[in-house]
Amino acid sequence: MKIERIDRVVIAVKNLYEAMKFFSDLLGIKFDPTGSSGEQLVRAAYSPSGIELMEATQPDSPVGKFVEKRGEGLYAVVFKVPNIEEANAEFERKGIRNVGKLDLGALKESMFHPKNTHGVMIILAEYEDVHPATAAVALSLLQLQQK
Repeated sequence: MKIERIDRVVIAVKNLYEAMKFFSDLLGIKFDPTGSSGEQLVRAAYSPSGIELMEATQPDSPVGKFVEKRGEGLYAVVFKVPNIEEANAEFERKGIRNVGKLDLGALKESMFHPKNTHGVMIILAEYEDVHPATAAVALSLLQLQQK
């Protein structure tokens, strides 16, 4: 299995907008418009610098339970892989327990239990890189739709 790079670190927070302001002020970074995942029961904001902030939308969701039990903090490290099926198979051969999969067409992710990975949830992600100009146009269209 080949890891291409660390894609992002995920920080679980109680209040997404307060955390966005804090990290923006502290580190001088910006976050993309927030999004929600009904299936995952979270609201998230992504920074081009590789930070994802994640807030639970339901207290009994995995992120909600994490924050209740451990408090805010590092939730997961996401690694980009070229072939998620091969990576999943290798993790399974090594006894790492898969606790969830996400398939959004162009983005596929697999989550692995932190008890098997020294206390840090590992998420594997497969997607094609997008040229910055393509991403800028898509973001502009999204922002227009939100108005």
